[in-house]
Amino acid sequence: MTPNVAEALKIVAARRPLSRDLAERVFGDLMDGQATEAQKGAILIGIATRGETSDEIAGAVSALRARMRRVSTSRAPVLDTCGPGGIGRDMFNLSTATAIVAAGAGACVAKHGNRSISSRVGSADVLAAAGVAIDLDPDRAGRLLDEIGLVFLFAPAFHPAMKELGTVRRELGVRTIFNSLGPLANPAGATRQMIGVGRPELVRLLAEALVTLGSERAVVFHSANGLDELIPGVPASGIEVREGWTRHWSYAPGDIAQAAVSATELAGGDASSNAEMLRALLEGEKGPRREAVLLNAALALVVADLAERLDDGYEMAGAAIDEGRALATFEKLRAGGTAA
Repeated sequence: MTPNVAEALKIVAARRPLSRDLAERVFGDLMDGQATEAQKGAILIGIATRGETSDEIAGAVSALRARMRRVSTSRAPVLDTCGPGGIGRDMFNLSTATAIVAAGAGACVAKHGNRSISSRVGSADVLAAAGVAIDLDPDRAGRLLDEIGLVFLFAPAFHPAMKELGTVRRELGVRTIFNSLGPLANPAGATRQMIGVGRPELVRLLAEALVTLGSERAVVFHSANGLDELIPGVPASGIEVREGWTRHWSYAPGDIAQAAVSATELAGGDASSNAEMLRALLEGEKGPRREAVLLNAALALVVADLAERLDDGYEMAGAAIDEGRALATFEKLRAGGTAA
């Protein structure tokens, strides 16, 4: 047992929070295999039952960032649309489609994601079914990002340190602090983010952690219907982070002239079905999926400083689809990311 682990166990047992510095050190020890499974489990469960703090999240993210495989790019700023997931609903992959459309509209997007965990189809699943290679190494990923402004970063391939926590997380079978880290540990160093969360208490925690970690601009939000995506007609509220300060952020249905969309209209299927839906959308199919993607892409473009307001971003995203730029960007990703 390292001194960091011993100190953390005492603090967690007393139901007190870890400082950011100690959190970074102890989570680094856990990722480096310097704790037993029992010690890992005790720390994770102790924090989960008390509730994590923004300092603990920021410290754990710093430890994870220090151990990840980094992607270098000449482009800036880099945007990500990754959220922590965990809502357990089988929906069309809105954040994946949003990333592609935003890239087609001019944003530089490093989409960080994984296979399905709580839902039926994750971003990696649908992209693989659509013919996109998800096993890129950092050099290849960086070249793609430089060349086309879009890349998918498969989380397990870029965060080898997380393997050390795999056994205890599976055996615990409950959400831990690690479920919140993915959106904050983008391997391409994304400084612009839109993060939808299914747990409203995560809005403040992730926003405060982003401030601590030096995010340039981000919006962390939660929709009123419990989803972690923006849905036309469904109010959402959150926090905007911008260069060290935060302020309340909200979306009201009247912000963009759209018909309301129900969650059932955004239902997904298996990976192949969702890949077909994705292609149809990029080819110009109208309907609820398009409207939901345009709304999310509108926010992405605002966060990327390419649009001033949501309605401006909505028009830009629609033009990216209708003029074929979103589909062309996706085809370049498929061509450039296929296995050599």
